[in-house]
Parts: sequence; C-alpha cells; structure tokens
Amino acid sequence: MKIILIHFAELTLKGKNRHLFEKRLAKNLKQILRPISVTVEQSRMVMEMADVDAETIKRLALIPGISNFAVADICEPTVESMQQQAAKTLAAAFDHVEGKRFAVRTKRADKQHAMICTEVNYEVGGYLKEHFKLVVDLKNPEFTVFVELMRGMAFVYTDKIKGIGGLPVGTSGHGVVLFSGGIDSPVAAYTMMKRGMQVTLVHLYNSTINRDFSKIESLAKQLSLYQGRVELIMIDLEEFQRHAIALVPAPYRMIIYKRQMIRSAALVAEKLNAFALVTGDALGQVASQTLENIHAIYDASTLPLLSPLLGYDKEEIIAIARRIGTYEISIEAYCDICSYLIAKHPETKGKRDMVASFEADLPTTGLALIQQERIFFNGEVRVKKVAAETANQEALV
Repeated sequence: MKIILIHFAELTLKGKNRHLFEKRLAKNLKQILRPISVTVEQSRMVMEMADVDAETIKRLALIPGISNFAVADICEPTVESMQQQAAKTLAAAFDHVEGKRFAVRTKRADKQHAMICTEVNYEVGGYLKEHFKLVVDLKNPEFTVFVELMRGMAFVYTDKIKGIGGLPVGTSGHGVVLFSGGIDSPVAAYTMMKRGMQVTLVHLYNSTINRDFSKIESLAKQLSLYQGRVELIMIDLEEFQRHAIALVPAPYRMIIYKRQMIRSAALVAEKLNAFALVTGDALGQVASQTLENIHAIYDASTLPLLSPLLGYDKEEIIAIARRIGTYEISIEAYCDICSYLIAKHPETKGKRDMVASFEADLPTTGLALIQQERIFFNGEVRVKKVAAETANQEALV
C-alpha cells in the first residue's frame, strides 16, 4: 500500500465553505484514480493507493485543486519512529548519500505534539547525519527530508511534487466548450477545468467533409483523464452551411458559421443547465479572433462567452497542450468546419448590421440536425448513442 499526502491550493482560502471544496476534490480523486481511501486530515488529504506508478503521478499533478503532493511513508510521531522511518525512506529514495549535503524540514499540523519543528529537525537530522555520514546544509541542500506531524501519525518523504493548483472540477458550475479539435479548444477546456468548471464538449461538423471523428474522440478521452467523466456532443451543421454558402458572400461566411455554432452550443447549454459557453479564441490569432469579429460573433448567444486564452500567445498555448497531452493529437490532420468554402481573405472587421442582413435570409432555426453523443470515463468510452434526426433545432437535445 502507498500513501499520497496532498496539500490543497486555493481551498485554504474558502473559509466556512472549505469542506465543500475538499469533499469535491475527494470525490474527483476517487473517480479518477480509484484509491483505496481518501480522507481529510488537518488541512491535508491522505490517499491510500494499492500502487503508485509514474503515470499516476503524472495524472495527479494535473488534477485541479492540488497545490503539491508526495508519496510518503507513515509512522508513529515518536522520536525513535521518525528517526528510523526517515532512514528507511532516505535509503529507498537514493542509492548513495554518504557525504551529501542535506536538510530536514518539519511541519507541525498537530499543535498539541510535544515537540516543535526545530526539535524534530534536530533529532531526525542528527540521527541521519550520523547514520549516513551526511553534511548538514540548511541553505543549499542536495536533498531534503520532509516530516509532517499530524494527530497520532507522522509522514516522511523526500520528494515534493508540484500540482496544477486551481479549484476542484465541479465547484465552479457547468460550462459548454465549443470544441474544434485544434490546439486551442482542448487547452481552453482544461483551463476552465482548472478553475473548477465541469465541461461538456460540443463539436460542430459538416457531414459532407467529416466522416472520421477518431481525433475528436481521442482529445475528449485525454481530457477525461483529469475531469473523470467527459461528455462529447457532436452536431452536424451541413444543412445550415449549405444555405450559408448559397446566400452569404465568402468573406462573411466564417462569421456566420461561428454565430450558428454558438447558437447550437447555447441550446445544448440550456438543456444541460450550463451557465456559460467557452471558446479557444486568442485575440488577434486568426481572422475570426479580431476584436471587431469577436464583437460581431459573440452576441449570437445570451449566455456569457468565456475565452480563457484570450491574452495567450501561441507558444504559451502549445506549452500547456504538451503538458496535458493534447498537442500531438491536435496536430493530426482534420478538416475544420470553419474552413469549408470560406474566402481566401475572410472579413476581419465584421459589421453587425451586415451580419444581421445576411442572417435575415438564412434559416438559423427550424433546421434538421443530427446529434451524436459520446461519454468518456477515465480515457475510455462508456456510452455511445446517436439521436434521431430532429425536425426543429429547438428540440436539439
């Protein structure tokens, strides 16, 4: 059995509501990692696992709500027990330590413990120094032994692993992500997950050009590793695009497409009782993401549109995509619905009066749509179903 000692991020600032955030994080960990047990002990979370491998550590570092964590050993909070456990932990962590510079750092969550932190540092550090012939160096140690005192127990470890921080998924409501399959939208989805939002993914496609959705499904699977359960809803906009191609000048088609995508996602959000839409827009990155076009596009929905990447540059977005494991999937070839028969030089300063005039001739409601649904759980498909073709967009879900 392995023990993981977890320290919280912003949860410590939540006052009387803190227990709700802790309860949600515990629920998420149980769903994602399937531990033997998860308990909250004196502002820390203790998780028992049958085993801990490199993949588990990698996933844990990306689960929102965790400031840092450690694979720790547990012992009685007596001097002799802590000394002996520290020696065992150190021997297991390093092959050769003789002559190395080291430090002992103690935290005392149990303020009733008879010893203060400096006393524990002295007793444990002195024992390790003599046992392994080490050199004490509190300013620039080559390694550190950490001791945490809690009621009736002590935790000892040598490696503190940084988590992603943020809030546990599910503590900040429910949002619907416009999920293109490019680099940006999975990062936007994960960024909102980090802020505690539970996300549902909506992918808009054109059945004339899109047949294989394996890339989209792979991205949803990857995000489910951090949220636990992720729903992917795919909606065919082929009929709408057919009308738009016939009636809208090419430079404005991209704006019109995106507005209809937002309308469709907003209907899904309404049925799911979600309170916001999320986009992967980054200001000025492409033609549709100029400030004028954002203004012309975003008012297609009465729901708030959140764009967590708005101030990011592409390299920053790619760095996050690599870290969460979506980048290599995102760069696979796939035909984006917004690239279908638009102008070589699309409009970058869309005017709302022009948009209104074009949409006046378009069937933005009453379209026959097909909705496909996938539900992913920890990287695996749990449910697959295809809804019957609807006669009215108002009955989308």
